[in-house]
Amino acid sequence: MKWVETEETVRFNEIDQWGIAWYGNYIAWFEAGRMALLKQVDLLPEQIVGLGYIAPIIKLNCDFKKPAKFGDRIVIRTTVIKPEIAALVFKFEIVRKKDNALLARGETTQVLLNLDNTMIYRVTGELEKRINHMIDFCKSA
Repeated sequence: MKWVETEETVRFNEIDQWGIAWYGNYIAWFEAGRMALLKQVDLLPEQIVGLGYIAPIIKLNCDFKKPAKFGDRIVIRTTVIKPEIAALVFKFEIVRKKDNALLARGETTQVLLNLDNTMIYRVTGELEKRINHMIDFCKSA
């Protein structure tokens, strides 16, 4: 499995009163990783809309392992897996760069809808081609 890596630094406004990264920021970091992967495979949200679809997140999980602290350089690792249904499933890992310590692991699931908000159950055409390209990109090591 191939991971797309994105680096961030934990900023002062991202920490809580205990000096550790506030939990909600991990979700924002997942989003930064997802956007980096989508950009690499030329499938950004506006392109999905241009093909006639939207992809809202319906499921999110995050397992916190160790805290990120102010000034930590973190690496967000993102990949996509082949779903069983017409959906996009992204997996994430956040590690501290200096020691490669796993800070968090998570996953999001997005369903695919037509622009009229009708769920689709089978991806076809150009969207299918682009999603398959992304899945193949993440399979290569």
